[in-house]
Amino acid sequence: MSSNLKSPKEATPFDWVLLTLIVAFGGSAFVMIRSALETIPPPIVAAGRIWVGAALLYILMRAAGRRLPPFFSRAHGHWHIRRSWRWMIAVGAVGNVIPFFIFPWAQQYVESGLAGIYMAFMPIWTVALAYFFAGENLSGRKIIGFGLGFLGVIILMGPEVISGALSSDFRAQLALLLATLLYAASAVLSRRAPPIRPRIFAAGMMIVAAVMATPAFFLVNLDADQWSLTSILSVVGLGVFPTGLNGVIIIMLIRRAGAGFMALSNYITPVWAVAMGALIYHERLDLSAIVALTFILIGVAISQRSPFDRKSKNNTALAGEIAGEIKPMVEKTTPAETDQTKS
Repeated sequence: MSSNLKSPKEATPFDWVLLTLIVAFGGSAFVMIRSALETIPPPIVAAGRIWVGAALLYILMRAAGRRLPPFFSRAHGHWHIRRSWRWMIAVGAVGNVIPFFIFPWAQQYVESGLAGIYMAFMPIWTVALAYFFAGENLSGRKIIGFGLGFLGVIILMGPEVISGALSSDFRAQLALLLATLLYAASAVLSRRAPPIRPRIFAAGMMIVAAVMATPAFFLVNLDADQWSLTSILSVVGLGVFPTGLNGVIIIMLIRRAGAGFMALSNYITPVWAVAMGALIYHERLDLSAIVALTFILIGVAISQRSPFDRKSKNNTALAGEIAGEIKPMVEKTTPAETDQTKS
């Protein structure tokens, strides 16, 4: 993890471009899911997205000169699954397979904007899980910062979010909460995983997820002749942008500007999701977004004050912690890992 962490004032224009892409790709996922669901069954949307993302990440990994480690290794006369693969299997299942199937199912019953608000729960879940299972401190600053950020997302939706939450399918909303909890759990798992080069880790866990998702193609009635070109392109877009490219861009931004700066996307992404829903599907968006964005950015500033302090002795640890809250994949590469991760 690079220790050259930057604050927003120190970030270069290209860093901001990368951050904008992360937000745009991640926040657009909910609209693309809604478009895909118009003619494609939810399980196929999920499985198709995962397979496209797996193929893209594998290509990018091989283009970088990396290769996946052997799946089995032998020790004391017995064959067993390698430790690195056990962690990639765990993160792939918890952070990709189950949540990716939950969101298309739930978005049959809730709007894309309302689905986007639940992503604000992920950093809150992560703080709690990291406290109980990763031995991390639960500081008052974190609680206040994340609380203000979540309050900003609530203000963004306005009073209608309450009525919308009450009128929407309760099971779907519980499922969305479960999905964000699983995202957070995969973040904690990623932090506790052994050092694995990010491209290898990303490709490996997504390939595992794709294999696990494959039965979906045989368990539902495909009705492929009913699929529209728009829905098909939406599934491909889900696999390419929020699933595949975002993982690579996140790695680039962490290396360039540090995970503290990249963490700005954590609360801006739901704002983008609401904006896309309003633009494409005419979901509600009004001037309350300005007030909401103020709360969101204040919350981010409070919760990430230490990572932006270049004099802090804990910069690297804090940056890794925040990276895990953004994406179930963190930069853990050090020069000593070069030979280890290729084996």
